[in-house]
Amino acid sequence: MGQQIIKQPDGRLAVFSSIVDAFIVVDATPEEILDWRAEEAAKEARRTTQRELDAVLAGDPRRVYYQFALTWEDAAEMDRQNAPEERPASSAETTG
Repeated sequence: MGQQIIKQPDGRLAVFSSIVDAFIVVDATPEEILDWRAEEAAKEARRTTQRELDAVLAGDPRRVYYQFALTWEDAAEMDRQNAPEERPASSAETTG
C-alpha cells in the first residue's frame, strides 16, 4: 500500500507510510493533502520523464522502453496507418 491517509483525533489529517512505519505528514487539511500528493506526483513524473529523456538522448531507448522501443520510422508508419485525417495542433505549435 505504501501510504495511508488517517484522520487524527482533532479532525486534521495525517499520512502514514508503511515503508518507514512513521507519519510523513501530520496536522493537514484535506486541501493540504491534495496539494502535497499533487506535488509528489509531479516530482515523480519529472523523475520518470528525465530518466526517459536521458536514455533516448543517449541513443539507448531500450533502457527504458525495453523491446517496445520504436524507431522514428516504425512510429511514423504506425502513425500514418492510425492517425486521424485532421490533427489538433501540438502545444509546441500553438505556444511558439
